[in-house]
Amino acid sequence: MGDIEGQIITAVRHLAGDDHDGLVWTVDLYDNSLALELGDGSLLISVDDLEGNRPGVFNAKGVDEWDDIAGSLITDMSPMSSAAMEYRGWNSSENYRPLVITLDSGEQLYPSADPGGNQLGVLFRVKNGETFIVDFESVDTL
Repeated sequence: MGDIEGQIITAVRHLAGDDHDGLVWTVDLYDNSLALELGDGSLLISVDDLEGNRPGVFNAKGVDEWDDIAGSLITDMSPMSSAAMEYRGWNSSENYRPLVITLDSGEQLYPSADPGGNQLGVLFRVKNGETFIVDFESVDTL
C-alpha cells in the first residue's frame, strides 16, 4: 500500500472491458463504476466483495466532479473507522474495513458495493497485469 501514497491520480475514467480482464465480470458495469489511473500506470477499482465478483463504485466526500480529482496527490490511505462504518450501516462481518483514500485537497474517496452505498466495497488494484486487493487487513489487527 505504501507505494500508492504519494502517487498522482493521472486520470479518472469509466471502466472498460480491458480494465478488468483478470476480474472476469459477467454483469453490466454501473454507470458510475470508475477506475483511478495512477502515475505508475496501475488502476484502482472499487469492487463489491473480497472475491471481486462484481464492480463497485467510489463514494466521495467533497468531490463534485470526478474529472476534478485528476492531478490530485494521494496523501493517505487508511482503513475506515468503526464509527464511519456504523454511520453507513456497514458491518465488518468479513473482518474487513474499506480503505479511505485522502487527497491533497482534503477530499476523501472510499469503495462501496453499489451506487446507493448499501454495503462496503473493496479496493482492488490492477498493476503489471496482476489484480489484487489493496492492503487487506483484519479488523482485529487495527
